[in-house]
Amino acid sequence: MRFSIAQAAATAAGVALIHSAKPVLGACSFDEVSLLTDPGFTITINSDYKVLEDTTAKVKYGLYCDDTQPSDVKDIDRWFKVPVESVGLRIPIASGFLEALGHSDKLVAAESPGNLTNICVDASKLKTLESESTSSNDNNVNVVFSADESSDGNTSVRLPSDDSLTPLQKAEWIKFVAAFFNDEKSAESLFSGIADAYNCHWDNLQHLKDAPHAYWVQYTDRSTPSYSIIDSAYQKDLLAGAGATNDTRAALSDSSDQKAFQDAVKDAGFVFDQTELHNYGQRASEWYSAFGYEDPKNSGVGFLTSRNIWRTDGYTNKEGVSNFPEFGYVRPDLVLQDIISVLEPSYDSEYSRRWLLWLGGTNENTKVISADNYDCSKPWISTVDKCSARTDFTGDSDSGNADSGADDSDDNGGSGSGRAGKIAGGVIGAAVFVGLVIVALHYYNRHRRNARIQALAQAEYGSEGIDLRDTRRFS
Repeated sequence: MRFSIAQAAATAAGVALIHSAKPVLGACSFDEVSLLTDPGFTITINSDYKVLEDTTAKVKYGLYCDDTQPSDVKDIDRWFKVPVESVGLRIPIASGFLEALGHSDKLVAAESPGNLTNICVDASKLKTLESESTSSNDNNVNVVFSADESSDGNTSVRLPSDDSLTPLQKAEWIKFVAAFFNDEKSAESLFSGIADAYNCHWDNLQHLKDAPHAYWVQYTDRSTPSYSIIDSAYQKDLLAGAGATNDTRAALSDSSDQKAFQDAVKDAGFVFDQTELHNYGQRASEWYSAFGYEDPKNSGVGFLTSRNIWRTDGYTNKEGVSNFPEFGYVRPDLVLQDIISVLEPSYDSEYSRRWLLWLGGTNENTKVISADNYDCSKPWISTVDKCSARTDFTGDSDSGNADSGADDSDDNGGSGSGRAGKIAGGVIGAAVFVGLVIVALHYYNRHRRNARIQALAQAEYGSEGIDLRDTRRFS
């Protein structure tokens, strides 16, 4: 379910709102902020301490700033003196939150420092966190953000690690992290902009005449292989926000049935994949093999013949570790725009994708995060571009802000094979209009969309893939 600021204000009693039982008089001058999406935590402000309750894990964290911890407060599981000065992390999203808030300098330890993608952090200077322990803390940091609320004893603080939350719900945990730095107001301001942009783009994409159809999928290589259509709140919300029909089917009765999986996804025009792939440079072939597609080009399946298979690991560090779990979850408005740029490239032909990687050809180079595309002094992760409301965008090539042409090269991160679909649509549409006027009203149905996408995909891109484009315009 999508949440807007207006809806949150109208249903304040139904969502988790930060509340204050008495005036804030403590030395910290704790700020009172509101929550907009029911993200799974609450914050309660008192005169000399605040309580963060993780309502999912059922853990209460007490945060105070005086020299002495409050002694007459019951039912607090762990206490933290704030603002904290040193942070450890075992979950990538924590690094993204720290970067967006401007507190990356507080990061002193990580479970796998080499896997961090934030170039503003010198991973060589980070201590490697010791193995998780529920009984002791030997890591000598004030707080450890983890997927497990008990990973590091009394310094452990849980952050969401699965996709059961919508994109905005997950991103709102930035306020939870900010509370440890007494920086909730900054978090509130940033998240408000993110939510506004996300909801604005969502609303703009709800007027399509011919909605694309897409699935999120995953193959898991176990003793018995498993094939999944991902139906979690996170993925469904993004597809719906991009204007796609995402009536993804319930979990397959037998996840090991490859043929049943292929039948279930054959109506898709686009597929977004979350499979763990290893053969860099040949991941498309690896993907086809994993899912059992021996002759994808001649399969007659829309997303295969048009080569519309996409992944979120197109923006990485030098070691190839995806930046998406670190920054992507923090900026759902940008993730949504990435997906829109694939499904409806004429919506904003100037937009530069960040995380999506096309598995359409042999060139599967990722964009390596560097000073060329991420400015630590003006980080785009904490800058939100304004979205303008519009009701004119229907997906037609002439519905405003249309593409100027089809000559995008691989290097500039053009609109991908989705753009080819729009071009083919114009060509086929003209032929249909001249020769078969009687069926013109049915031109934009799903079958025609897949045919259009297929027609020029290979002609436009050949055997090359798409790299992500420079992101400096968002800095």
